[in-house]
Amino acid sequence: MSASFPEIIRLVSTLSVALPLFFYFKKYKHATRALHLVGALTLVAAFSDLLAYILFAQGKSTIILFNIYYTTVFLLLSWFYYEILPTKGAKNLVIAGLFLYAAAFVVITSYFQSFFVYQTYMWSITGFFMIVYSMSYFFHLFSTQTTMSNFGLLTINSSTLFYFSFNLFLFVMSSYVLLKMEHKIAFVIWSFHNINNIVRNVLIGLGISIYSKEGLTRPVYTNPGKRALHVS
Repeated sequence: MSASFPEIIRLVSTLSVALPLFFYFKKYKHATRALHLVGALTLVAAFSDLLAYILFAQGKSTIILFNIYYTTVFLLLSWFYYEILPTKGAKNLVIAGLFLYAAAFVVITSYFQSFFVYQTYMWSITGFFMIVYSMSYFFHLFSTQTTMSNFGLLTINSSTLFYFSFNLFLFVMSSYVLLKMEHKIAFVIWSFHNINNIVRNVLIGLGISIYSKEGLTRPVYTNPGKRALHVS
């Protein structure tokens, strides 16, 4: 592998956030709350990438930045899934996730990884919950009497499942990769995250570009015992 390849991937990963931002600002005036949350997530990612680049260039630590970023990602995506998951049970799952995350944060910060080291346990927990939330959305979509009219929402959800599923193992081993491995090797391994980030940003950009307000059509029962008619 060329020595310059990881740097090229990192640069492309940083610039790829421009795609979802372009479509978000294009639809800003008519965006739903869910879409605004995706836009906020993208803005946070863009700011984090820029600040990480500056800190890295200056030889300064990115520990606090990474910890704040993944905490913010968890909160924004939890709010997003609370908005788009249609059933009370699914929304309660998100609320339960918030309480469990808060409890885990207190325990891990107090006894295992302080906020001043890479909190890879919390990153892994964030990844786990996002996989659960995104799978819950797919489960609802494909197991209930609904038709999909908002393929943008489906694509955005797919970006979450893809990113966290493929990065979960990297989060688990991040402490070793970031702190104990030789810098050049760690940089190459972290390129896997950057490639996943590029794919995620492309999917989010595509999702925003085709996003519609209608979302799911829900079944309306006109008479007991008769088939449901699907209306927007």
